[in-house]
Amino acid sequence: MIKTNKFSYQGTGHTFEGVIAHDASLEGKRPIVMISHTWMGQSQFETDKAIELAKLGYLAFAVDVYGKGKRAKNAEQAEEFMNEMLEDRQALLDRLLLAFEEIKKHGLADTDKTAIIGFCFGGKCALDLARSGVDIKGTVCFHGIFDPPGLEQEGDILSKILVLHGWEDPLAFPKDIISLGYELTERNAIWEMDVFGHTGHAFTNPNANSPDQGMMFNQLANDRSWLRMTKFFEEVFSDQ
Repeated sequence: MIKTNKFSYQGTGHTFEGVIAHDASLEGKRPIVMISHTWMGQSQFETDKAIELAKLGYLAFAVDVYGKGKRAKNAEQAEEFMNEMLEDRQALLDRLLLAFEEIKKHGLADTDKTAIIGFCFGGKCALDLARSGVDIKGTVCFHGIFDPPGLEQEGDILSKILVLHGWEDPLAFPKDIISLGYELTERNAIWEMDVFGHTGHAFTNPNANSPDQGMMFNQLANDRSWLRMTKFFEEVFSDQ
């Protein structure tokens, strides 16, 4: 039986409200998987992903990056909210680190087994958390945006990284995929990428229907990417 609950937490001068999902029929602690949201803010899309992750036995946490009640009503507002975060990548990282520390306080959390996934803007967030060097087992970026945060970070990336991306994504071109590969290699990350042909941005979102802008749901890429993620987590959480 999957239960969902709102999860409020405070820090960095703000109040945040995400959603936690877990399987109440299971006993004991379980690995944590954080879900970082799209540019629209924490929504039913991420909650649904949390529910699916809870069915796999994880403590799933749909993170709130923008702040409690701050949810975009349209694309223009989403761009405004996202750009506020992108103007200060350190502040964005601080919010991600806060969420990471708060979920580890949950009674069902196996704090030695943590991971994050993210979609679109959330994919950038997931990569930024990994880039910080925090001790997290796995990072999965779905049709994300790859530009580095410019925080002069050094040292090894401890998280294993899986990037799931469309070859025709107009927000991160093939040259950006290559640049990310060089960046992750230079920081000694264990990384891999699945790049789907004939696939654009937002391929996991059933509501994406803007082919002229390179944004279109792709059932095959959606299914393959989720399956690849499940196998990836089986691997990273079994490593001790």
